[in-house]
Amino acid sequence: MKKKLSTNSNLDLSLFYIFMRLKTDGMHIAIAGNIGAGKTTLTELLAKHYRWEPQFEDVVQNPYLDDFYAEMERWSFNLQVYFLNSRFRQILEIHKSKNTVVQDRTIYEDAHIFAPNLHAMGLMTHRDFENYSSLFQLMESLVKGPDLLIYLRSSIPNLVNQIHKRGRVYENSISIEYLSRLNERYEAWIHDYDKKNLIILEVDDLNFVDNPEDLQKVVEVIDDKLGEMKMDAK
Repeated sequence: MKKKLSTNSNLDLSLFYIFMRLKTDGMHIAIAGNIGAGKTTLTELLAKHYRWEPQFEDVVQNPYLDDFYAEMERWSFNLQVYFLNSRFRQILEIHKSKNTVVQDRTIYEDAHIFAPNLHAMGLMTHRDFENYSSLFQLMESLVKGPDLLIYLRSSIPNLVNQIHKRGRVYENSISIEYLSRLNERYEAWIHDYDKKNLIILEVDDLNFVDNPEDLQKVVEVIDDKLGEMKMDAK
């Protein structure tokens, strides 16, 4: 049973935060979800709340992203290999870290959702897809999955709204069809996910940026799951 803390006791709160840091020491927390689902925002908020170390998706320094959205078929393989390399390096850093790390998007989303989707849409050749898949399988054999995966489930209208709100120029060309195909693959992947612990958040009904109560709901769900994980580890 989850112990309720006295809101009037600074000591209780201090002990609680110490406990939360101790029980997640050295863990790998990953946040997954479609484009515009809120992964980066939630990564920032959870890193601040729990004092976790954040690892963000490399979109600012990515040399292929603009070209990809302008000409997907030409640059799909280059982009996916870049992301694969970037996330594999992140995982190696996470495994070396003694801190708990929260990661914005996983290596599994690239391999099980984005690359297969590009291949199915005729935007990545069979030869390139086979090459990519072989490289991913080699990398996967050398690392383990996250200790906890948080999946942000979103409807297409919500994704479109969030993409428009953040105003990234290179995302203007993203089609509804492309987002819908990704969403279908996300749902299939999460249905069969077997790496470890999983939380699914319905983000259409959450505004954890502007509504502190919604963020608190997310924190409570995570707290409960971390508590379960700690008990299972005993």
